[in-house]
Amino acid sequence: MRGLARASGGSSLGVWYFNPFAWQFLFTFGAWFALGGSAQAMPFIRSRTALVLGTAYLLFALVMTMAGRFDELRSLIPPEIYGAFNPNDKTNLAPYRLLHFVVFAFFVVRLLPREWPGLEWPIFRPAIKCGQQSLEVFCVGIFLSFAAHFVLVEISGAVWMQVMVSTVGILMMSALAYYRSWSKNADKAPTKIKPIVAAAG
Repeated sequence: MRGLARASGGSSLGVWYFNPFAWQFLFTFGAWFALGGSAQAMPFIRSRTALVLGTAYLLFALVMTMAGRFDELRSLIPPEIYGAFNPNDKTNLAPYRLLHFVVFAFFVVRLLPREWPGLEWPIFRPAIKCGQQSLEVFCVGIFLSFAAHFVLVEISGAVWMQVMVSTVGILMMSALAYYRSWSKNADKAPTKIKPIVAAAG
């Protein structure tokens, strides 16, 4: 149960697993980026400087991640540099994690045109629906994360179970998004009023 409490954002010792104030900044940045921030940053995103710096940072991040898994690579990196990035500070949203997200967002905007026909492929429709119903999907996703954590801790944490739990969660959130989309459209549909024929006296 202590692990479940930590997954919910706190623990019996009062320690945040995810600092909501730090991670809220990530959601705020995403909202700004979607509501016009990408257009304002487009001159920098299209520049060669952003491409070079972003690529270099992603390669550096890959090396640091692999160094945490392979001791041979870790021995080649000075301890001061390795210690600054490992272990990853997921609780308080370390600046290099935020930078990693920003670089990926810039690359997507730069390399993926808005008019790309692939965005109309049927495989992307569930993701689009979830984005359109983001509030409901986000709220339900919180409860599903509790259930998934309980299953992985109490039943099995094997890879096949993780894949199955993730797949079921994605399907449930997609089904919710389609239902909410249908429900909202049904509520907006004009009601048909049956004509009342007054009987002559």
